[in-house]
Amino acid sequence: MVYILPKNNTRPDYTYAKEYSRILKARRTTPESSIVMLVPPDLDALCAAHILTTLFGRDDANLRTIPVSGFKNLQDVKDSLLEEKDQLRTIILLNIGALLDIGGDEWFEEFPSRVTIHIIDSSRPVDLHNLFGGAGATEDGATGPRVVVWDDGHADKLTKERLAFDAEEFGFDSSSDEEFEDEEEDEATEDETVDYEEDEDGSKKRRRSASDDGRPGRRRRKRHDGDNLARQEAREQRRMHQQVLHNYYSSGAHYGQSAAGVTYILSSELGYADNDLLWLAILGLTHQYLSATITRDQYEAYYTIFNNEVGRLNPPVTMASKGFGDDAGVQPSTELRFPLLRRWNLYEAMFHSGYVANKLAIWQESGINKLNRLLTKMGLSQKQAQQSYMYMNSELRESLPDQLDNIGAESGLIELSYPSFTKSYGNEMQRTSAADVLAGAGALLEAAKGVRLTVEVEGGRGGGELFGGERIWDLRKETGRGKVNVPLRNGDHGSSGSGQASRPGNGSLDGGDVEENEGTGEQMIDGQPVSVHNFWTAFDALGSKRQSSAKGINEGPDLATFAHPMTLTRLVLWLIEATRDRIPLVHAQRLSAGKGASRKSYPYVIACHNPSKRAYTVVGVTGAPEIGEIRRNHFTVAFLRARDQSRARTRLGTFQTSVVEVNQDDLAEFIDALADADSDDDN
Repeated sequence: MVYILPKNNTRPDYTYAKEYSRILKARRTTPESSIVMLVPPDLDALCAAHILTTLFGRDDANLRTIPVSGFKNLQDVKDSLLEEKDQLRTIILLNIGALLDIGGDEWFEEFPSRVTIHIIDSSRPVDLHNLFGGAGATEDGATGPRVVVWDDGHADKLTKERLAFDAEEFGFDSSSDEEFEDEEEDEATEDETVDYEEDEDGSKKRRRSASDDGRPGRRRRKRHDGDNLARQEAREQRRMHQQVLHNYYSSGAHYGQSAAGVTYILSSELGYADNDLLWLAILGLTHQYLSATITRDQYEAYYTIFNNEVGRLNPPVTMASKGFGDDAGVQPSTELRFPLLRRWNLYEAMFHSGYVANKLAIWQESGINKLNRLLTKMGLSQKQAQQSYMYMNSELRESLPDQLDNIGAESGLIELSYPSFTKSYGNEMQRTSAADVLAGAGALLEAAKGVRLTVEVEGGRGGGELFGGERIWDLRKETGRGKVNVPLRNGDHGSSGSGQASRPGNGSLDGGDVEENEGTGEQMIDGQPVSVHNFWTAFDALGSKRQSSAKGINEGPDLATFAHPMTLTRLVLWLIEATRDRIPLVHAQRLSAGKGASRKSYPYVIACHNPSKRAYTVVGVTGAPEIGEIRRNHFTVAFLRARDQSRARTRLGTFQTSVVEVNQDDLAEFIDALADADSDDDN
């Protein structure tokens, strides 16, 4: 096992570019199907997958992409790949596997040593076996697969953890404690020299020999006292190492550089970086920030790096070129915390913002009145506020951030904006923000197919339709074409091999009926899970110029929609943002905490019933009292403890242990056990 870093570091032989070259070199022995990439339904992973697909395509290397939805699916894919292990040379795991002992017997130990498994995962902590362990061994004595972690500098900081891991893994005999106890029991025998003399009747009698100074066994006793002290020190040292490892693994989920960011660094080292790849890396970073997995400080540090890249790859936009067909670059921007503002109108975007809802209590009549007064102070009439953002006066649009900073502060609306980027597509569509692309792609990933959704049609606002209304969401109508999954220039993404998730054909999207798998309760279209169809739809959307085709999707109250882990997670994040100042305990603790004081976390658990699976989707998020702060998500560990304590029947449907499916009959016990565990942690 080894970890690699970008170039210009202290380990010049272990860099992204050199490892990429090794992948290409190994591919030459079996060029047809030697490189496989496993990708979860995660927006950052999708962006990283696009970048790698482009890089391997430019080097004429075939790359298979297999969607993997959870641990059970990963196990199935692993078993199917074993059947072709003679042809395999490289397996790439994107945002999968950091916390798993990938080379261990539960996962990929059976693969031969010629197979290298690459882990590109932003989640932390990383299993130390992946970073510092030796290769596994199979039953026939052959060395197991080589595991390579694409690190961002995190591993070099794990000095104590590596020392503890090395001591536990290589420096101790597991039977040492038992040996210590056995030796202590026999101490009396060892400390004395025992002779036997014969009595007159022929029987033997034991007598104790004495040393020259008449004190029995003193020299030997002194030596064993030293041994006992050494044993005690060894035990104490081992306890310290075990505590270090326990603290490391129970520290809660946190995140480093995005997978898309890591793969973009690779493209830069190879000299392949361009605007399209940079934009995908920006999307990965923005997804981390908007999903509250990195802090504002982390975000701004990476933003500065990407801003330099934008300046390097894009000429400045001049008044002469602005708005013309050759404007197809990436530019810095200031974005407001209002969802889909560029595709909506100011009033609706503010009304549906969790941040605004929190500050103004928008669900109450008084909150709506506050919003209307705020817009009036800005000099906006009701008609202007509800006019499509695209058709607003350009001077008014450009002045919005400054106006909101000045006037919004009176209503407690601070930090309404954040630095970000937009991308132009010439004459094909209007400039699009990173947040809007993520909203559209995320909606496709969650509900492109398999869920009945109604879409609101606005009317009478800035040249829109005469009358508003609703209609049923239909993917083919939204894209305006029957063929949705347009292949990228790098070739096919999937494989029809046994047990592998192949890319769905167009027929399934043009009219395939949704059926339910009786065994798992999972929805299927033409024999493929709906999640696979949605994966490829979102994948293609990120790689095409119709990235915002899902604008205006309204999830509605349908349980099938909110039972999706991503949808439910977004709801939790919205609720945290909307109620952050509405919980007296948290609010008081924040106000009373001085500079440098320890601030309480804001744990939030939400469950949604999924009748088709007879289970609840449960999501746990640890929120922070302030916007821009994050807390490590301790539900990754708490859910596992609650499961073991309550004996609830659970299933991990994703790679996040803070998202779990709980049998509907066991939910009460699971929540009780979770509350008990949380209470114990507080004490």
